[in-house]
Amino acid sequence: MEISVMNFKGGQGKTSIALNLAYSFDYGIVANETYTVLKNHLDDNHLLITTDAIPSGLDDVIYDFGGGITKHMTDALKRSHVVIIPFIVEQANVEVTIEAITSVLALNKNIILVPNKIKATDKDYQILLDTLKEFGFDHLPICPIRSSMALQNIFTEHKTIEQMQAEGGLNGFNYRKVSEDFNNLIKLINTMKGDK
Repeated sequence: MEISVMNFKGGQGKTSIALNLAYSFDYGIVANETYTVLKNHLDDNHLLITTDAIPSGLDDVIYDFGGGITKHMTDALKRSHVVIIPFIVEQANVEVTIEAITSVLALNKNIILVPNKIKATDKDYQILLDTLKEFGFDHLPICPIRSSMALQNIFTEHKTIEQMQAEGGLNGFNYRKVSEDFNNLIKLINTMKGDK
């Protein structure tokens, strides 16, 4: 299975989502940005960094794509069983994300929108849903991820959020909800992969 995680805008949580999914599925990652933190966390057998053509025939891979869609990304986005578009629910981020959704839909209809780092007090979430409806994107599945230190700790612990939560103690309590969120995302990915 090939899964793309992309947005034009940086700082949306693409890499933490890609890494958690790679650990969860035991997949490798292909990144298109030379300066990626992933090179500090994955070995050469699990990470390919390339700004050139992406090899075809890859399987069991997560693409961590940043920036605009280049010719090298196009085929990988078309091939992907699912394209995940994470974004922070703030006006400027949503505006760029609308552009990303429009661009990806021209290549692949299997998109999951992931409002990322959602807080319980986030009043903009309903506005986001209304905006997606206004642009005709309300038919796309939405899988929000709640705000949690677990997203950062993936990099320090080298474990999935579910594994950290399963250890119990404070992590068991604090990571319960975000672990549920990622499990919902994984279930949705597994459901949608059959559509390709």
